[in-house]
Amino acid sequence: MPSQRLLLAAACATLMTLAIGHDALACACCSNPGQRNVAMVPFDAVKRDEIGRLRFAGTAQLFVGEADPADIKGIATPAARYELSANWDKDRLVFALRDPAGRSGTLSLQRPSRIAIFEVDPRAANPEAEPALYKEWTLTARAAGAGVFSAGLGPSQQLSLILHGRGNSCTSAEQFTHWTLEMKGPKANYLLFGKLVTTP
Repeated sequence: MPSQRLLLAAACATLMTLAIGHDALACACCSNPGQRNVAMVPFDAVKRDEIGRLRFAGTAQLFVGEADPADIKGIATPAARYELSANWDKDRLVFALRDPAGRSGTLSLQRPSRIAIFEVDPRAANPEAEPALYKEWTLTARAAGAGVFSAGLGPSQQLSLILHGRGNSCTSAEQFTHWTLEMKGPKANYLLFGKLVTTP
């Protein structure tokens, strides 16, 4: 009888351990009220693969706010909208843009070694529910390009690609829905933005 009790206790302990392990694994991706993560981390293979699954929709908009497109500095002939194609060329992401008048140019971003991560609970109406975190992944490098965007290039110009999304603590390409391309520096400061789709 004592040996049977010991075997039964051991079996129960094993089952409890498995159950706890399963719950811990299930909650590895859980998000929590008040959660916040701001970090600069290596741009590793996992993140490169997720970004590689993203596709940019075929149009881009120039942010002008209350201004007029002609007021934007750093673009030879600024336009409110552009046709867009964006593709990786080895270790460089190249944005090819064409305005309705057929004037075109490119902006390109060298793949950096690090990526900025921003994840925050947006404090939705139900503070007890698992929040859908607002997320940004940002890649930044020295700006490069050609055509109508040449006027805004220089050694101090930085180009950042910001991917916007929402989701739990395990980030995947499907969570990202929009992008912003930010040019910053002494010669040009402007934003282009658009939508994202994902591939299987």
